[in-house]
Amino acid sequence: MKPIRERATNYGSVGATAHFDFHRYPPKGFEVVQLRSRIGHGRPRYDAAVAALRTWKVQRLAGIEVDVVGTEEGTVYRPVGFDGDEATRAASIEPQQDFGPDGEPFLQPGDSVDQRVRLLGIQFHGPMRVIAVEEEANSHGVILGTLEGHPEAGEERFTVEIADDETVFLHFRAIVRNAAWYAKLGKPFAKALRARYHDRYMNVLRSIDVR
Repeated sequence: MKPIRERATNYGSVGATAHFDFHRYPPKGFEVVQLRSRIGHGRPRYDAAVAALRTWKVQRLAGIEVDVVGTEEGTVYRPVGFDGDEATRAASIEPQQDFGPDGEPFLQPGDSVDQRVRLLGIQFHGPMRVIAVEEEANSHGVILGTLEGHPEAGEERFTVEIADDETVFLHFRAIVRNAAWYAKLGKPFAKALRARYHDRYMNVLRSIDVR
């Protein structure tokens, strides 16, 4: 199979979870998941939750092993721009990179990741890609899509939000269906396992340090 960086998504409705009414018109055959959990209070809690979301701590604290594959290696080249009729020279720059409080780089759109879980002594791989990062004044979201080789097909959207009273919430949206033969064969077990990890996602951000 291709390296993870070169794999395509294994579902067609990329970005579906970003639509406000995605649950009303999900792609045929996909299960819809919507969860919301209060994870704390105050801007420090919000900032810590955002940093955890952008550094894969949500998945890791939920018990998933994560190996990250970045979008680019080395230099990023800007395209040629125009100022009136004059072309400006393309700039060669190092990719901009933000970091969490522990010095871990923030995930970026286009990054790929190999998520791994162990069941009954067997390791299962779940390659995914960062479809988008949504940054607003009072909310921060990350959309992840499954890649070829994932036992499931679909998309997950994690959003950390701070309300007017500074209550902090985690919102989780997903569309998902079983893709691998063994996931289809064990459909009830696969669904229960998904629900187990989804519930963990909603709880883990309460445990992170606030600095």
